Amino acid sequence: MSFNILISDGLAQAGIDLLKAAGQVTVDPKITPDALLAALPEYDALIVRSRTKVNTQVVSAGRRLKVIGRAGVGVDNIDIAAALAAGVIVVNSPLAATVAVAELTLGLMLDLARRVPAADAALKRGKWEKSAFMGDELSGKTLGLIGFGRIGQLVAARAQGFGVRVIVSDPYIDEELARKSAVTLLPLDELLARADFISLHASLVGARPGLIGPAEIARCKPGARLINTAQGVLVDEVALAAALKSGQLAGAALDVFAEEPPVGSTLLGLPNVVVTPRLGSSTVEAQAVVARQIAHQVLDALRGHNYRNVVNLPFAVGPDFRLIGPYLTLAEKLGALLAQLGDSAPRRLELEVRGAGLQEMVRPIAVAVLTGALRQLATEPINYVNAPALAAQRGIQITQTRGFELVDYPNLISVRAHWDGGPSYERLLAGTIFGGSDIRLVQIDHIRMDARPFGPALIMQSRDVPGLMGGVGSLLARHGINIAEWRLGRDQPGGMALSVLNLDSAPAPEVLEQMRELPQVVNVRLVAL
Repeated sequence: MSFNILISDGLAQAGIDLLKAAGQVTVDPKITPDALLAALPEYDALIVRSRTKVNTQVVSAGRRLKVIGRAGVGVDNIDIAAALAAGVIVVNSPLAATVAVAELTLGLMLDLARRVPAADAALKRGKWEKSAFMGDELSGKTLGLIGFGRIGQLVAARAQGFGVRVIVSDPYIDEELARKSAVTLLPLDELLARADFISLHASLVGARPGLIGPAEIARCKPGARLINTAQGVLVDEVALAAALKSGQLAGAALDVFAEEPPVGSTLLGLPNVVVTPRLGSSTVEAQAVVARQIAHQVLDALRGHNYRNVVNLPFAVGPDFRLIGPYLTLAEKLGALLAQLGDSAPRRLELEVRGAGLQEMVRPIAVAVLTGALRQLATEPINYVNAPALAAQRGIQITQTRGFELVDYPNLISVRAHWDGGPSYERLLAGTIFGGSDIRLVQIDHIRMDARPFGPALIMQSRDVPGLMGGVGSLLARHGINIAEWRLGRDQPGGMALSVLNLDSAPAPEVLEQMRELPQVVNVRLVAL
């Protein structure tokens, strides 16, 4: 399958080459907003950095758009809500630049401590002012890290090499990680009061804008220095400027700003401020890693093979989506089959998940069931991103339950659908995975089954009497329809039977009508799986 991919910002050649091997790639790092709107309808994926603003209008223009890739961490230039509503997957590459950002943080910390940028500027102006730039040693100082993810952990390890004590404020880490990293966990207020250097490494997912505001700055140790290589909006820049002028803070080093570029910012004119133009990931090595990573992620998402670092999925996944992929495919199949067994959209779906390995997957499994069902019922593109919202709009509810009478397998996903009209308007399906990847339908209503839910298939209810297979087989043969597999289950000898007939091609409606006229057949329905 080939894809059309637009890259509207700079991307290292390593990533471009990977993308070109999979489709048509247009690289236009200076594309204007109007040209972007005009071009987008032809593309399946858009890859950006921080320059391109992906607003509601841009998302709407991408009528074929399936994936937006952010080559980097921050997605503040992408309207996530608009992408969610349109069913467009948004992926970023948060881990590619971790070393680069950590090293920049240490560089800025040294610049603040030894006043390197000011000394450099003075000497270049012809002034030899050695005594004017007295600095501080890092050894023996205390560094407070706000946020202790991958970048924070790398900063801690590097700072400890300088003899720096590291304290951390992060509500999402535990004492065990702190001990392994040789850092001390503290509440934010206590960290601010003790730290000589404060470095921000929180994300907007786990922190709030204005995290460091007037009240927090007032609690800081007098003469402390602030470093921000995370998100500009985490710091109240007006309060920061006031603290730098008053001497409450001795200095600040900023790689990110609330508005970028920070034209007219008071901070740019202060002598105790070091600024860089968002250089966190600007190394040759990081750019190559970012480019390759985002290329792989975008292609995997387009193909449906893997979803890594998707920021707008309605559930969390681990580092490798493929580990749970077979179960989500099974859940999609169950949802799709149930949607085709009714004459209208089901009003309610009940999900039961059995097996220790599946208990933590209930949310993604539920989303997969809705995705499979809605793909049969809706005309717009459906995926894991927009399925829950579209189901809610259609009044389709899904709930978790227990107590279905089911066949006994170690891992089992079962779904019961309810249509308007009372208890008789219900169908129950259950499925499992054999050998890690072999998807099987193992129960339809109360009848045990062992069928593969793939391709065109007939779901047939019949009387368990002689002549069924001969009659159905002869009928299909007369119309050139080959049976790939015939799987049958029954409630009791001579009772009612259910069959799943996997076919090589779909029969015409008149063939189904002739089949319903056979004396053994109660009902038959053609489904696409």
